[in-house]
Amino acid sequence: MFDDLDWGWAFKRAAFVVAIYLVLMYVLSSAFPESFGLQSQDEWLVTLSYAFFFFFVFAIFYAFIERSRRRRMAGSSSQPKKKEKNGDDDEEREPGPLKGKPNPNASRKKSTRRRR
Repeated sequence: MFDDLDWGWAFKRAAFVVAIYLVLMYVLSSAFPESFGLQSQDEWLVTLSYAFFFFFVFAIFYAFIERSRRRRMAGSSSQPKKKEKNGDDDEEREPGPLKGKPNPNASRKKSTRRRR
């Protein structure tokens, strides 16, 4: 389950997300002290403990996302592209007499109907 996880990339991404969270909390507590009220040390300790918890949750989340992305990219690049074949034979067919001409079976524009 935890095979081939890129923990370094996941920790960097999680640290970035948690840093954005902490900066936003600081800015919002400075701009709106009544609503956010992170003025005391106890409130900041709770916020930092949440950030520490979210760091590990996001690291695990991003590690699994990157692994699935790598597997999906490896799976799509390892499959050869399918060649379009004409019929059952492997030989290419010669172009027909209508090659490059408009399709005679295509519908044409209907003439506009006049209303009285």
